[in-house]
Amino acid sequence: MSQDLQKSTEPLGHCFGQLETDVDWIEWKSSRSAFYTTAQMPISATKNSNNLVGSLHLLCAGNQMHTFPFRVHITHRNHHPPTFSKNSFKFHVPTTLPIGSVITTLEVKDQDPVIYNSERRLAFTKDEPLVDILQDGTLKLKSDLSILTPYTPQRMQILAIDYGSPQLFTIANITLIPVTVSMVRELHVNVATEEYQIFEWEHPQYGTVDKYRLGIRRDDQVVYEEELEAAKTLALTKIMLSNSMNVSFQVTAIDENGETSSEWTQIGPIDRDVICKGECSRGGTPLCYVGAFNRVEQFIDARGAHCLCYPGFMGVSCETIDRCAPERTVDVWGGIDWTEVNTNISLLVPCPYNVVTENKFLERRCSWDSEAGRAVWERPQDRNSCQTQTSVLAHLGLIGTYSAKAASISAINTVTRFVRDLLSYPSFSREISKHAHFDQKIAEMTALILDSVVQADLDRVPGNTTMLRAETWRIIEQFSQSLPTPYSLSSPDNGIHIKSIEWVKNTEPNDNLVGKKCRVQLPTTDENHVVRVVCTSNATLFELLEPKSPVLSIKPDSLEPFGTTRMSIYMRFPDIYDNYTCVYYDEEEKAWSTKGIRRIEHSYHGYVKCETNHFGVFALLPDRLFYNSESFWKDLANHMPTVTSFVTLICTVLLLFMAAVQKNQPIDCAFLFYLFFVFMIHLAHLLLFLAPQVGEPFTFSTLLHFILQFCVIASAGLLCLVLYSIHTTIISYDIKEEEPQGCFSKPFHVFGMGILTPSIFTFSTYYLLDGRDLDIARLFERTDWLFISNYLLPTAVLFSISVVYAIWNVYIASGTRTNRRCSSDRLLALGPAISASVSSLFMVFCFCSALLLFFFREHSPMAIFFFCLFQFFHVVIAFFFASYLFRLRFLLQRGFDSNDSTDSLERKRDISRALLEHVDTKSDITSKHVVVDGGFTEAGFTPATHYQYSPSEYIPPGSMTQIDNNNRYLALQQNIFERAPMVSIV
Repeated sequence: MSQDLQKSTEPLGHCFGQLETDVDWIEWKSSRSAFYTTAQMPISATKNSNNLVGSLHLLCAGNQMHTFPFRVHITHRNHHPPTFSKNSFKFHVPTTLPIGSVITTLEVKDQDPVIYNSERRLAFTKDEPLVDILQDGTLKLKSDLSILTPYTPQRMQILAIDYGSPQLFTIANITLIPVTVSMVRELHVNVATEEYQIFEWEHPQYGTVDKYRLGIRRDDQVVYEEELEAAKTLALTKIMLSNSMNVSFQVTAIDENGETSSEWTQIGPIDRDVICKGECSRGGTPLCYVGAFNRVEQFIDARGAHCLCYPGFMGVSCETIDRCAPERTVDVWGGIDWTEVNTNISLLVPCPYNVVTENKFLERRCSWDSEAGRAVWERPQDRNSCQTQTSVLAHLGLIGTYSAKAASISAINTVTRFVRDLLSYPSFSREISKHAHFDQKIAEMTALILDSVVQADLDRVPGNTTMLRAETWRIIEQFSQSLPTPYSLSSPDNGIHIKSIEWVKNTEPNDNLVGKKCRVQLPTTDENHVVRVVCTSNATLFELLEPKSPVLSIKPDSLEPFGTTRMSIYMRFPDIYDNYTCVYYDEEEKAWSTKGIRRIEHSYHGYVKCETNHFGVFALLPDRLFYNSESFWKDLANHMPTVTSFVTLICTVLLLFMAAVQKNQPIDCAFLFYLFFVFMIHLAHLLLFLAPQVGEPFTFSTLLHFILQFCVIASAGLLCLVLYSIHTTIISYDIKEEEPQGCFSKPFHVFGMGILTPSIFTFSTYYLLDGRDLDIARLFERTDWLFISNYLLPTAVLFSISVVYAIWNVYIASGTRTNRRCSSDRLLALGPAISASVSSLFMVFCFCSALLLFFFREHSPMAIFFFCLFQFFHVVIAFFFASYLFRLRFLLQRGFDSNDSTDSLERKRDISRALLEHVDTKSDITSKHVVVDGGFTEAGFTPATHYQYSPSEYIPPGSMTQIDNNNRYLALQQNIFERAPMVSIV
């Protein structure tokens, strides 16, 4: 049908059609609203084409009829349907696009040459509320997209049908995606060479971009992706391309709601050379692109001016040389660590299983891979015939067989010489920067050979085997030092067990089982160390030892001094007939010694348990070998600190009880708490001495150190308060108070100095300590500012204040007592005050000395002796100090209570009589002689040396009183009894 007839009949598709025509070979099908042929067109119809006319009557509902005249036009057959440029279309439409805007224009073509067959019509297959299609292919928006969810696809179909005969059509799929950011614009390739590519675009017209993503694909596989900043519109890639490759790229705009991708754009053709001027280092040439005003210039971005690097160079400006990364390989020559080297450099490393003095090396070259664009390792090259692992194992097998049958010194020396040469291989080197790997198989075979030497009965070997034994033991220790860390190695029958232990700082004491006969327990340390432990099941390499006795070697890698280690060692005793003790080999004396070792228990689950404070070689010997004249003094030195600590603890408890139950006297909290904290210090000392003897020596060490710190600082502060109370009492005498203050401290002073101050220092130490132990011995290794500031300094300051108060009390009390500027009762109390102050000086000296020597108890026997001595003196002096303090309080309390008692009245009466005996009691007023000083000189009292009495200072001139310089009497105008009574008795 023609376009006009089809448009007219389409709205009447529901009507019944009837033809009125002489053309009998066509009919109208109402169900499809189209003309159809019912028979083959006769040939005569082409000659009478003008008579092929008729009318189409469409009978509709409501008695309506529509008539359409038509004419049959005979033309060529329609062979081609209208076609779209693609079978499917995808359009990203901004949600802010106004209604009526053109989305795109579809391209539709019909290849039929006849105009009747090439005319076509576009329409949707069903009504679409979002868009409208025009006949020229224009797609317009007719609805608001903001109500839709962004990035939700809207799918539809478009029909393109022509008016030829027969009518042909094509359907295309369309997908509309509402987006908040549109695609990038003007996407194109700026420069594309075989070595690099630069892509350029403009920002999207709609929306705000957060970032871009550049993708490159080869055929249908994505080979490169990169995310770029939102401000960039240029992207540089360095991918090897050629004209034969099918490569395309795409730029995706990304925002917070989604992403909008551009179409894939083909890259090509590939440019050969793009030359420009620029700045580069010696390793490359400028990288060029088409810049502003179509000028070729060097590409520059935020990283700097870019250059094309020569092989082996890298970096933006080719300023650095590429390097081969470190690599680990395992081959027949052994495992090797290849270090990082520059490109085009060959690395030589010694053969792992050859002696270094043979100068045999493996060579490996770092070359440049042009395809990968980086430096790569080549395969190692053996240019010197390095010894393989198989060859070394074969030699070790022969040596092992030979060592099992060795019965002479020369044969055993041959075995040890081979092992000594083996330990000089790079694979067993101790250097940190070594290239060769440690070989476990060779190490196990070596342990088996050394075990066979240890198991041999060297006593039956003819000749002097002293040097042979020493050399074999040195080789075993050298072999232990070649093991990695941590590592454990033993011979098949556990004759030799070697263990390298990583001693990590601030870890709890751990128990390490070394073989079947040895155990080592390392304490907590504040630094990381590596310890090598060797345990042999028999002692054939050492003279004097039982053959079945184990030998334990413990040595660190570090040569720096460790200070006090206090580790526990356990060795299984060979028999039950003797009590064994731990000994160590003294290298200087060339003999076994027990110095620095203390046996904790002679039978601890089949082991002899000992404690030592140094490293070395340890073994077991019977106790009977060490019974000599020094044994008593050594045992005494071991047990004397425990005994004295226990005795002083009991004495302190007794003294504390005496201070708490004083009769008719109030309790001085400062002195009572001082004695309690001294008791806690002695208790902590006792526990630290008893801990190694009854259990593990390190379990409560840190806690007891904190208790010691708290108690020491508290006792120093409380002693200051006690001496200050004595000082306050003496000062009240000096200023002639009627009722001087008692020798007591205030409760809040006791709380501040005895609880609050030591708590602050102790808790700050606990917070900052980080697992370390408090030890004054560490001050000689390095400056421990935490120990100095929180322990040593406050203790020294508080004890110094106590010493100052004690000296000041002695000085003031002595002056007051000499000048007699107080009553006789108060003068009696000054004596105990002076004695208490003097005894406090000796008590502070002994106390500080004992505290200091306690830290050095393990360094010298003399330190232990003086510690016990000062500890004993301290408790004795403390008894004297307490007695003087109690006497002082008793005298003060009696003086206070005597003010209202009968004894006080009698005492005043006696004093009055003594005064009246030296006063002239005559009533004659003409008497010219009275005692000037009241008779104190005649009574036996000595006047003060610094005080000069001058009567003229007290008697004004012209008074009735006359002074006779020839005698010491004062003439008064009135009798003394007539003036006032001396004593009132009630």
